[in-house]
Amino acid sequence: MASTGLNFSNLTPDNGAIKDLKRLIFLAVTDPESLGKIFNFLPKQKHGEKVGFIGEFGMVGKASQGCNPTFGTSVLATSEKEWDIREWEVAEKICYKDLEGTVAQVAMRTKTNIADLTGTEYTDYILAPRLELAIRKMLMRYAWFGDKAADTVTDGGNLLDSIDPAYFTLVDGFWKRLFTLAAATPDRRTTCATFAEQKAAMRQNYAAVDFLDALISDASTVLRQANGQLIYITQALKDALDADLKRNNKGSELQWTALFDGITETNYNGVQMLAIPFLDEIIKGCETVSGGKAGNKPYRALYTIKDDLLVGMESESEVADIQVWFNKDEQMNKILSKDKIGTLIADDNLVQVGF
Repeated sequence: MASTGLNFSNLTPDNGAIKDLKRLIFLAVTDPESLGKIFNFLPKQKHGEKVGFIGEFGMVGKASQGCNPTFGTSVLATSEKEWDIREWEVAEKICYKDLEGTVAQVAMRTKTNIADLTGTEYTDYILAPRLELAIRKMLMRYAWFGDKAADTVTDGGNLLDSIDPAYFTLVDGFWKRLFTLAAATPDRRTTCATFAEQKAAMRQNYAAVDFLDALISDASTVLRQANGQLIYITQALKDALDADLKRNNKGSELQWTALFDGITETNYNGVQMLAIPFLDEIIKGCETVSGGKAGNKPYRALYTIKDDLLVGMESESEVADIQVWFNKDEQMNKILSKDKIGTLIADDNLVQVGF
């Protein structure tokens, strides 16, 4: 009976070495770490609630009028948007029979309690941490790539036909909102190239440098003056930029600092820049174009401030509680986790997107 769990088929159960599952070494995977380091994470948000934003005063200050001045009516600019927050769930089950004859059996109980895996090394040290990581990556996927209209290429979308659209259609994420904004307000987009041209175009001299320079210069004056400016880029764009600088010796090569699990940081023309390989993981592994070749807009950049990218959730932490229990009647171990997520771009004037 197939059920959720680890594939132990590649581990020899009688190799004489593995006596304790805590000694297994996890394979390296991208860990998105805390959403709060990339987005403005807002806990305790509710679907349909309004979020109000306060901008700046208009122009103030004229020559003095002396006595009895005329009072102006300048007010603070305000706007509001509405949360679209939807519920997700992870519901899995594990049968102890799937672990018999594998290295995991060293962690199993015996006799009448053999079916109960709760509180064992298998669930506490292997399954639970891996599941928490999977949930974090799920939240990153929805935050960046959620699209309520997502579909496969066969049905007119941009997902590979092998990808289930249900992994994307919960909410609209930042890229969907940014593409929509760029279509409605072309000034908010800096054009890279069409898909067919991008790889060839990015190998041209100064292409990557010129693209990022244009991204900054095209941005609104409001963004250019904002505190905490950030540029988010794909790993593909980082690689192209590094190659461009090295090939053309256009200034010093960028010095990248590793932040956490693949995400690197540098300073580009006075702006903090983050290269996020997770973006490439989804673009290369899930998205495509009509030709069927994996990869959709691989060279993406977003110039903004972190506080403009809002991720709202109902709970107080990025990963909701993971419940694990043993059902005696079914002799099954069950795992359940639920929460809600939604995204908003606070101020459209504080973004410049490049693709």
